[in-house]
Amino acid sequence: MSPPVFNPRRYPELCSLLGEDIVDPERRSLAEEAHDRILLRIVRGELTAGTELKSTRLAEDLGMSRTPVIQALARLTADGIVSQTLNQRASVRPGAENWLVDLHRTRQLIEPEAADASAGRIPEAVLADLETLVVDAKPGKRPGWQTAARWLDLALHLVVAEFCGNLSMREIIRRCWSYKRLSYEAGNDTDRHLREGWKQHGALLDALAAGEAATAAALMREHLSTAAKRTAGGRIV
Repeated sequence: MSPPVFNPRRYPELCSLLGEDIVDPERRSLAEEAHDRILLRIVRGELTAGTELKSTRLAEDLGMSRTPVIQALARLTADGIVSQTLNQRASVRPGAENWLVDLHRTRQLIEPEAADASAGRIPEAVLADLETLVVDAKPGKRPGWQTAARWLDLALHLVVAEFCGNLSMREIIRRCWSYKRLSYEAGNDTDRHLREGWKQHGALLDALAAGEAATAAALMREHLSTAAKRTAGGRIV
């Protein structure tokens, strides 16, 4: 029987593979928190294209000092979400509101290939943790299954990236997934969506474990397409 409260430490191989910043998101820095909160406001249309982003005003709005806000703006600028002029004025770049949707489109291009390449290459110990996680994430009345289902979503996709044999592809996928926390925090997934995702993830895991590359690629493609259709017209996916 799985524990009543979700605990990622139950899956030691996944914890070792994914890293502490993913296993324990509460450890994120104030700069990371500021980054996520600013980006979510951009995605929601609260900070529109061309809006000047003043660190003093943002710090006041977010209830924190200027230092983490300045660090957050630097990362947003490096990512291309925010533009910064020579006089250091930062503003929201046109199209930035579609950042999460654009990242999902990027995933649709490369994750099916990563699934194809990783099929049959995932170590048994990692597969065992994923299989345990699938059981713990089974939809039902048990407390914590929704959290487990979201963690299964995160873990399975990052495992695919880890064992696809392509370092560049791995880095791109991990970068895309570094923003997925925003989708979870925005409450975009309903229980129905989580149930659908659980079934899809279970089927994908079976194909990966069996080394069925073509099937794994097709299931990944269908899974990502379903998510895109579900959020058609929205900016959080």
